[in-house]
Amino acid sequence: MSFNDVPELPHIAERTDPVIARLIVADANHTHGTSYHLVEQMNAGFQAGTWLLHNRENERAVLKWSPNRGSAPQFLRAADAVERARDAGYPTPAWLAVGIARSGFPYHIQQYVPGSSPSRLTAEVAELLLSVLEQQRGLDIDPEHCWSRYARNRLAGEWDHARQAVAGSGGEGGRFVAALDALVASFGQVELPSEDLVHGDFRLDNVLLRWGRVAAVIDIEALGSGTRAFDYATLLTVDDIDQAGWNLTRAAGEQVAGPGVLAHCFALVALDLVDFVRQRNPARLPLITGPLTDRATALLP
Repeated sequence: MSFNDVPELPHIAERTDPVIARLIVADANHTHGTSYHLVEQMNAGFQAGTWLLHNRENERAVLKWSPNRGSAPQFLRAADAVERARDAGYPTPAWLAVGIARSGFPYHIQQYVPGSSPSRLTAEVAELLLSVLEQQRGLDIDPEHCWSRYARNRLAGEWDHARQAVAGSGGEGGRFVAALDALVASFGQVELPSEDLVHGDFRLDNVLLRWGRVAAVIDIEALGSGTRAFDYATLLTVDDIDQAGWNLTRAAGEQVAGPGVLAHCFALVALDLVDFVRQRNPARLPLITGPLTDRATALLP
């Protein structure tokens, strides 16, 4: 098969499909003059469909690609934002190559950084992560992709479908949505700032620790501008968090722009998480809905 022969791909592409991953690597090598080959799928600390690569010099790298062809503009824009963030000292791996494969799937190849993700948000882990979040202050990295605007639109009514779906899912769904509604109503209208870098999915799995420090923040394709309170709120929704870790993260998050901004961000992040689980893994709903309901109540003024 010549390079110009585009193979027929499945109608629904899976990021875990090694055949598609190899084709994307071949495209990247042709486009960028690299010599990478697929080694294995990566697990802890990385999303499904993330692949370890080696090149002729046995240097390691990481392939990330999306089956959503429509996300190509965001991938390309994110490459510039990642470079600006790194120039400002933000600890995220360098993107070594970025492009769109012949299949139309966007991809990037990033620097490999060794490390492991913490399993629990303790006070010690929180102190490490909060120092990273504070590096996001004032890094208005991509105003065209604004998480604060997204949050405002969702809270103004765009989240109604998700609220109704979760409330009707049975179990704790109704109580969970009622707790979010009460939390948002208790603070009334709030103004979400837009001058920070926002990761967009700042969870424990997306942070790599090594030798007692943060080695890298990964899975950063959704980064944009907004308020870093959004990422503080995301940390407050992680599965395993102890009281000291909660207290530190909450206090620091409320210092960003006030408790109302953190509460609004938490309501949106928590709802999006539960709705995602409802659609993808409904058996897990009882494990997260109750604790998130209690956390929403704890954030009430």
